[in-house]
Amino acid sequence: MVLEMVYHTLGFLIMALMIGLAIKFYINYKYTGQKELIGGVLMGLSFLGGLVYFSFQFLLGLFGIEVSVDDKTLIFINFGLIPLLVMSWLYVFYQLLYPDSKKVLAFLIIMLILSIIWEISFIYMVFFSNLTAEVVGDIAFIFDAFSMLVSLVPLAILAVKSIRSKDQVLKYRGIMLIIGFLLAGVSLVIDEGIFDPNNAIIEIIARIALIFGLFLALYGFFLTEESKLYKFISGISSE
Repeated sequence: MVLEMVYHTLGFLIMALMIGLAIKFYINYKYTGQKELIGGVLMGLSFLGGLVYFSFQFLLGLFGIEVSVDDKTLIFINFGLIPLLVMSWLYVFYQLLYPDSKKVLAFLIIMLILSIIWEISFIYMVFFSNLTAEVVGDIAFIFDAFSMLVSLVPLAILAVKSIRSKDQVLKYRGIMLIIGFLLAGVSLVIDEGIFDPNNAIIEIIARIALIFGLFLALYGFFLTEESKLYKFISGISSE
């Protein structure tokens, strides 16, 4: 019970961070007009699907209020926002590094079309088809694994460009974004949002890693020469 409470407490903390992150991205977008920040807003919100359901299910359960859905709806809650997460990241990548590239824009549009087709198909499979929950879950996992693999390509490009960059701010921003996204990605793979007593420690560590990943991604987006963190890192690297 204690481990489960720690697990869901971390879940509420992650929710608060993601909502705060989305608000910060939006406020900065209003002041700066940087389009990649809109992608940041959507990325923050797309994390909330299954996390909100399972966290509040646990909280309400403490007061004797049971909340449950059928297996297929649960699959939709878990996987339904993954395409939005991936598309948001691809949009951020496009705006950060290749805002004038027609090829990257074409790739982005193709992925958007595929994501829309998938989401419509997914909704049909979950709510209107006779497919079993197991089959729908397997299909959803395959598509989302494909989407995640596709999203690793821009991450690798960002890594190479950041490491090779002579601009120290860009280099540190890139490195922090890379580490942050990798931590978040691995955490999401390990932790499916459903508490498992047999893997409680691993799932708690995954959620802690996700929190660190979110902080790194946040600082990666907003790092400047005036940032205390940048001055701290520069001081260490110059020693």
